[in-house]
Amino acid sequence: MAPRSPRRSRTLAIAFLALVGALLVPVAASAATTTFHRFEVDATANYVVAEECTDGSTATTRVTVIGGHEEESENGETTLDSDFVTVLLRGFDCEGNFVNDRGSGPADFTFLPPLQEASVSGTVTTTQGRTVTVDVALEGTGAVEATSNTTTRPGFTGHFQGKRRDAVATGTVIVNGETIVDGSTTNAEIETLEDTNRTTGQA
Repeated sequence: MAPRSPRRSRTLAIAFLALVGALLVPVAASAATTTFHRFEVDATANYVVAEECTDGSTATTRVTVIGGHEEESENGETTLDSDFVTVLLRGFDCEGNFVNDRGSGPADFTFLPPLQEASVSGTVTTTQGRTVTVDVALEGTGAVEATSNTTTRPGFTGHFQGKRRDAVATGTVIVNGETIVDGSTTNAEIETLEDTNRTTGQA
């Protein structure tokens, strides 16, 4: 077989590179601009629980319930859509033991824009093995505080919007079958956080 000429080899190589380049152009074009969007609602209720101990002392536990919803999308396609509840327990029990426990998991969460009301119910197991059931509703009070800022740099534009409102929270928190919260607190808030980022891939 006669050896292939250098000119023909170069011609075939150029044709191959042109074909590869044609195939890569649509991919590069489609990947040039990316839009990311995240939206989150957090409804937070803080309770202070005082327990009378047998020796006449008082044990104080701070209980925080955070119910929420989070969703994310990339280029218009949803990548995350979930409701959750997080419970924090901090303080001392009647035996003098320090308590610093938390649990988080899926929950039923609803909210009514713009920060009018929210509710969360669910059961989680904490890191220290406690079973905690919450059923809390929040009602917004007072004015809505809004925050907005935009960050730009070559190839990137990010827009953040935040809103928060004081609230009154009413409900129950049950730990290992014992109701430790049954009432209301004004140490509560409803908040929304929203990020929209656009990346063009251009430096």
